[in-house]
This record gives sequence, C-alpha cells and structure tokens, in this order.
Amino acid sequence: MRRLLILASSFVLFSCATTSQIIEKEVFVRCPIPEVPKTERPVIKQDMTYSEKLKTLLDYMFKLERENELLRDVLDACK
Repeated sequence: MRRLLILASSFVLFSCATTSQIIEKEVFVRCPIPEVPKTERPVIKQDMTYSEKLKTLLDYMFKLERENELLRDVLDACK
C-alpha cells in the first residue's frame, strides 16, 4: 500500500513538473516599403489667369490626396 501511495504521488509530481510551457514574444518584422512616387509641386506663374491657377492647384491637391492614400495603404499593409 505504501509503494502504491509513493508511486501515485511521484507520478502526480512529475506529470505537473514536465508540462510544456508556451512563451509568447513579440517579433518585429521589417516590411519592405514600395516606391510611392512623390508629387511634384507645380509652378504657378504670375501671368497665368485665375482659372488656370485654380486648375493647377486643384490638380496638385488631387495628386497629393492620391499619394496620401497610397502611403496609408502601405502603412496598413505593414501593420
């Protein structure tokens, strides 16, 4: 009876001591950054009409907005 008790207690102690443990650790992975073309700033001349200046600035704004969207997509892909 004593051997059975020692055997059972040793089995319980060793089975609890040898359980596998999962260690979680953050791993940083560098994300390759694709080329996003930089929007060139337009040249606005003084002799341009008001409508030409406005059209140039609006085109520039839309190109900057598109560049901003591309950069946000790249950042989201890297997260």
